[in-house]
Amino acid sequence: MIALEQSLKFMIDIIFYSYNIKFCIYDTIMSTNHQLSYFFNPKSIAVIGASETPGKVGYNVLKNIITSGFTGKIFAINPKADELKNILDYPAYKSVLDVPEEIDIAIFVIPAKLVNPIAEECGKKNVKGLVVISAGFKEVGGEGITREQELVSIARKYNMRVIGPNCLGFVGINYNGSFAANTPKEGGIAMVSQSGAMLTGMMDYSMEQSFGFSCNISLGNKADLDEVDFIEYLAEDDDTKVILCYLESIDKGEKFLKVVPFAARKKPIIILKAGISEAGARAASSHTGALAGADIAYELSFKKSGVIRAKTISDLFDYGEVFLYQPIPKDNSFAIITNAGGPGIVATDAFEKEGLKFTSFSESILHLLRENLPKEAAIFNPVDIIGDASPQRYAFTINTIFGLNHSDTGKTNSKKEVTTQGALIIMSPQAQTHPNEVVKLIHAISSEKLQDKPILCSLIGGVSIHEATKYLNDHHIPCYPFPERAAQSLKALVDYSNFLKTKQIESREIPRFKVDKDKVTSIFANARDDGRTVLLSYETSEVFERYGIRSPKTRLAKTPREAMKYQEEIGKVVMKIVSPQIIHKTDVGGIILDINTPGEAFEAYIQIVDNTKKFGPQIAKVYGVEIQEMIDFRKEKKVNELIIGMSRDPQFGPLLMVGSGGIYANFLKDVSFALSYNFTEADAKEMLQKTKIFSLLQGVRGESASDIDSILEVLLRLSQLVNDFPEIVELDINPLLSFIKGYSAVDIKITISR
Repeated sequence: MIALEQSLKFMIDIIFYSYNIKFCIYDTIMSTNHQLSYFFNPKSIAVIGASETPGKVGYNVLKNIITSGFTGKIFAINPKADELKNILDYPAYKSVLDVPEEIDIAIFVIPAKLVNPIAEECGKKNVKGLVVISAGFKEVGGEGITREQELVSIARKYNMRVIGPNCLGFVGINYNGSFAANTPKEGGIAMVSQSGAMLTGMMDYSMEQSFGFSCNISLGNKADLDEVDFIEYLAEDDDTKVILCYLESIDKGEKFLKVVPFAARKKPIIILKAGISEAGARAASSHTGALAGADIAYELSFKKSGVIRAKTISDLFDYGEVFLYQPIPKDNSFAIITNAGGPGIVATDAFEKEGLKFTSFSESILHLLRENLPKEAAIFNPVDIIGDASPQRYAFTINTIFGLNHSDTGKTNSKKEVTTQGALIIMSPQAQTHPNEVVKLIHAISSEKLQDKPILCSLIGGVSIHEATKYLNDHHIPCYPFPERAAQSLKALVDYSNFLKTKQIESREIPRFKVDKDKVTSIFANARDDGRTVLLSYETSEVFERYGIRSPKTRLAKTPREAMKYQEEIGKVVMKIVSPQIIHKTDVGGIILDINTPGEAFEAYIQIVDNTKKFGPQIAKVYGVEIQEMIDFRKEKKVNELIIGMSRDPQFGPLLMVGSGGIYANFLKDVSFALSYNFTEADAKEMLQKTKIFSLLQGVRGESASDIDSILEVLLRLSQLVNDFPEIVELDINPLLSFIKGYSAVDIKITISR
């Protein structure tokens, strides 16, 4: 009885332990935003290294906090506090430990070698967050790397979070804790930058723009907090409407892929990624690695996460402004209105380039345009209302294409007929144009009748349209000097709209197949024990067999009698010498084809080994002879050669590839890529459809289609394999032969880490 009671108690303790662990994890996740809130809304700030000398960073930071209107408590920390008494009218303290009140955040503007001891004091003082402006850490190498690691250890020891080091500081909506020259205007854009200099330029640029910032965050070395932490916080921040990022690297790719897709469904996220990853551009031994551009992983991760990618600084702010002030279109269907043929053609070309679709107007709309516009006008999209267009003609045309005008019978056009989801309005200054009146009418119609449809303008000119352009910007209608930038901004809206229509990550079905992981683990272990990172053919064949990917049956024979046994088991075979040192087997007589009987296999084994001893390298290590099934492709009515592979990106993990294979794979470069993270059947279909060979697989000129479903299954099984085994560095199947029914992965290469 006692034993039973003890067992029950043990089980109850385990249940409660598991329950508590579960909720500890949950609380940790849910408290992430709470942990960072003190950076955005601190009640008290200590400036460590505060100075009363103009020109010093410690002076500028303290001055910015004061002049930006911070209403909390400010503590000036300086080792000469006894002499100074006050710094900029605030009491000076020698140490944070001397401050009698609580400190939320401490901003460091002292030499790097002094940072860690004072960070230790901050921990003892229960400071919540550190903003380390000081340079001299990882970016200088050597002892700076060690210093930065120690700083992170101290922060973790006391449960503090760190921004920086080597950063500009932090600018929140309530204070400016940086050494920037100006405090930017308040607004709905959050700016996260890995470069302090870039951030100061962007802040200064914004002073003459219509938008402002909810915060400006300089990441610096990202020793602790990085862009993902702040994106996660800002997605829930009521003051932030749009998140802009300037990044030079993303160090934690899996974290990015887990967090950012959820954040992007709450707020538009626009990232300007500068530079090309050196790790991604490394020399690759596989076709997949060679064909993958260094930047492809970032491109794929941004798309998968719903991030809008800016290619230039002007893109970054163009997209930020359009997302801040204009609604997201329901569909890709737009109209162009212009008073000049040339700019209309340029805009049309830009729409085509960006993949923007033109609305096909209903008959009732075309009738109204035909009856009320000059005969010379072009009523089909784009609508050219010709050079003498008055403000009233602009207003009539806008109202008409959106179905806001009444027909001759007095009835409003049916809303079902109207598919225009937005418009680009172009104006070049003519004598009859009256730009100032036109833009006021545009704003009135947009704000009163079209709150759910984006309106963008392109006013082409200079002096004549200066005031009109300012009016549009002041009233939050994006205005561009030329149509191309407007088209790019509309495309950004469409891309985000399409992302919001996709299924959320947690609702996607990720296929899982029954496999034999243990056997694959042992194959990899045996290769490492043998000092190899490249698997031999019989090993790759068995790996694929254990993961349900069909390839020619392959066995390793170590004696002539084993060769007889395997030939009898497999049937018609090709026999090849197995040696890592012998790359070109034909040159040394290491391959014999068309082996049909056990007796032939016996003799072929002996001949191959003898040839290798005579003509092969003396240092060659021979494992035996490979017995591989010969596939007679002449029986197949249709054969397509594909290449399927994987290379592992240092940040974002496995990159899958599919495309045209065979000996011309590197020449044709007809390939597409996808991240294997959360890889679905829809992802497999999309990447295959992007290739030119997909048309051949579907069948041309009356031929039958290939077995496309089996190719998709290979991609899904391959995704599971490379996700299950992070040690697989590169993998190639070239060619994978696709038939009308089925396929065969003929030549496989797998490279693993040591």
